Amino acid sequence: MRDFPSLPCYPCPHQSSCCAYGVTLSDQEAAAILPIHGAETIYRTRWGEWRTRVRGKRCVFLRDNVCTIHAESYYPAVCRGFPWTDAETGGPYEYDRTICPEFVSRPELVQLGRSSSASRSST
Repeated sequence: MRDFPSLPCYPCPHQSSCCAYGVTLSDQEAAAILPIHGAETIYRTRWGEWRTRVRGKRCVFLRDNVCTIHAESYYPAVCRGFPWTDAETGGPYEYDRTICPEFVSRPELVQLGRSSSASRSST
């Protein structure tokens, strides 16, 4: 696995913009969150996937620009892998990284994950 540059995530200079959407949770993550944090923090979509709720334009687990469940075993894999690793496949994150303004101000970062996936597929 490739080493990627660190991002200024803590404290985030971008007001945790990546947390604006909420995230998809695995069934195991949802099962761990429900009894501790309650049903008001997550929901199941009509497609059957679990997601964190968004309030005030940020994930409900974000407080004062800090994720309150970051150190927990049920910290979502989607969050753990972003922006380099896709939580579902374990491969490179192929979606829009520019939800983090760091990728807008440093466009060379956008290509880092993609170039590693291209080199892996050509070997």
